[in-house]
Amino acid sequence: MYLIDADVVLEVLYKGRRWKEAYNFLNAVKRGVVRAYMLHFAIHGISAILGEPSLVARFLAEISTWRGLSVVDLSVKEEAMAARSVEGLGLDFDDGLHYYVARERQLKIVSFDRDFDKVGLERLEPGQVAIEG
Repeated sequence: MYLIDADVVLEVLYKGRRWKEAYNFLNAVKRGVVRAYMLHFAIHGISAILGEPSLVARFLAEISTWRGLSVVDLSVKEEAMAARSVEGLGLDFDDGLHYYVARERQLKIVSFDRDFDKVGLERLEPGQVAIEG
């Protein structure tokens, strides 16, 4: 199973250089062909970046239909444990939450962010995920 970093969704929303690769992966999650998790924290972050309430409403309505997506809610206690777990690893808080959840749940991180490569977790870019169906 996979943990989706916000940068994969933002790549599609802002039609970045690799948006088609990200879109194909996210579409597989939407159809339920690929099972993945996303942190509620990341969803809030994407919503904050979008800013405009109508865009946020459309985004949230869209991802709520994704058959292969499960949302991970962390308690404040878990967030504190996550922050402590990355001390000295060179990750910011956002990446630290992803690191903590991926490690605890034995998930692969799907991200374009190479910072995850230095902490011993398996990171795949969206195009590296095997999609069948």
